[in-house]
Order: sequence, then C-alpha cells, then structure tokens
Amino acid sequence: MTSQGQLSLRVQATLDRLVWGFGDLKRLLLEHGAWPASASVVVAPDGECWSVLGGRLRKLRGSRKAVGLLVPESECLWGTVQLPTMPRKALSDAVDEALWRVSPLPPDQIVAAWKAEPNNNGGWSVQWGVCRRSERDQLLTKYRLGEGAPMFLVRQGCAVPVRNVAWRKQSGRQRWMDGGAWVLLLLLLVALSLSAVMPLVLKRQAVVRAVEHVNMLVPKAAPLRQKMDELRRQADIAEELRKSVGTDLPLASVVDVLSAALPADAWLDRIEINGSEIRITGLTSNAPELIGQLGRHASLADVRATGANVRDGQSNKERFTFEMRWRGEGAKP
Repeated sequence: MTSQGQLSLRVQATLDRLVWGFGDLKRLLLEHGAWPASASVVVAPDGECWSVLGGRLRKLRGSRKAVGLLVPESECLWGTVQLPTMPRKALSDAVDEALWRVSPLPPDQIVAAWKAEPNNNGGWSVQWGVCRRSERDQLLTKYRLGEGAPMFLVRQGCAVPVRNVAWRKQSGRQRWMDGGAWVLLLLLLVALSLSAVMPLVLKRQAVVRAVEHVNMLVPKAAPLRQKMDELRRQADIAEELRKSVGTDLPLASVVDVLSAALPADAWLDRIEINGSEIRITGLTSNAPELIGQLGRHASLADVRATGANVRDGQSNKERFTFEMRWRGEGAKP
C-alpha cells in the first residue's frame, strides 16, 4: 500500500474514533438527562416494566404499556470478538460475519445485539450477545407485541439494543432530535456571543458617530478658529503692553536724576533705556569721579563703564559710556 493510502486509512481511523467518542459522550448525556431523547418502555419476562434511555435501565412502578422486550442477562449468551482496523460503517457486516463463526446456534435461530469500541491496536473490540429467537417469539406473543418491536439484551446492568427495524426507526428519530439540540446550542452560543460583543459594537458605533460629528463641525468651526487665533494674538499683545507699562521706566524721572547727578562740566550725547537698564554716553572732565557720583545716587544701581574712556581732542574732555540699573525713586542707596 502506498504512503498516500496509509495516510488515508489513518485519517479515516482517527475520524471514526472521534465519531465513536462523541457518540459515547452523547450516550452518557442521555443517561443523565442532559441531552434530549425519548425513553423506551420495555417489559421483562417476569412482567416488570423498565425504562431504557441510552443504555440506562430504570425500573417503572405501576402498570405501563410496553412497546418492547427486555431479555435479562441470565437468558443470554455473551462474548467478545476482536476485529481488525476497518471503517466504522463496515462494523455491522463484520459483526454479522463473526457471529456465524462464534455463535453456538445457527444465525436463523438467534437474536443478536452488540456494541463496539476502539482498542489500543487500532482495531475494534466487540461485545456481542445472543438469545433464542423462539424465546423472543414467545414473549412477543405473550405481551401482544409486533414483530418489529424494540428489543434489548441486558449486559452488566446496561441495555444493549438489538439492531432491528425498530432500532433503525428510533435512531432516525434520535438524529432529528440531535439536530434540533445542536441548533438550540448554536443559537444559545450566538446569543451569548452577541451579549458579549454588543458593548464593543455600541462603543465602536459611538466612536464612529463622534468622529462623523467632529468632521461635520470642523468646516463650521474654521471661521471661529480664525477669530479665536486673532483674539489670542491680541491678548498676547495686550499682555506684552501691560508688562511693558509695568516695567518701563519713568523717562522724566530718569532725566531729572541724571541732570541732578551730572556735574556742570558734563553733558550727555545719548540715553538708551531697555526695561530697567539705562545706558548713557557723553563727555566729562573726570570720568572716574562721575561714575562714583552716579553710583552713590539712591535711584541708580550697578553703575559700570562698558569701555575705556577716550579723551576728546577738541573739547579736552573724556568720552564715557556707562551702564546702570534703575532702582526706583525712594529706594535706599
């Protein structure tokens, strides 16, 4: 066999085991009432009525109309047969063929039930059970049941169905119920997902609406933005003017102070005022004496020469350039 064929067989075997696993899980859910299913009411040879749900047996009290037969384990013959690896759909024919070999009675004289599960070798382990067909016919006549009535064989407290016409009809109805249950589960999952996702959807929708609203307001707000920018610019100018007014020196007071501080033989060529800083340029007969006199004035501070004093040849006086800081009127020297 080619490698591709071996891979196909492995995939098929894996899928069959998954299907068997889900089927066994569904059986457990059925037996515990966690999955929708219809129970079958069956009657035992002693006249007791039992309810069969999945493989679970539950004894019923009172008179109930039975629709099938239940054969106790003491009236059956049970055995186990190992089958090689094969598709799950081929199990029925393989089991029928195996029963020809292992059954102590001819196949036309027995009623058989079986259940299979995968083994560790990759094949199938089949538990089979048989009872006499004549005994089944006597029970059908006794309890007035039809030829195609459901029938179950008991194995270790569990009911194993005989795969007859009634079992196939019941399996078909169960598939419809399984489909309805899966639809309900999907609807429930969708509802839970919507409840979890809806807040995110609403938040996203709110953000989209907010962005659209902002985009709609941007063109309308353009003229207002220009006016606001103009108002900010004017406010900045007003603030600068206010600061300038608060820090500008009183020019008249500066001139009066300089006039009083300068000796009679000195005069000024230039006065520069920058904030509280004052710069003067002029001629005097004794520049060091003048800088000392200005430094002693109460309204002036930090008097200093910014360059070397140069004597002017025409006037025979020293040209000076002094810088100082306005301290203010009334300040202590």
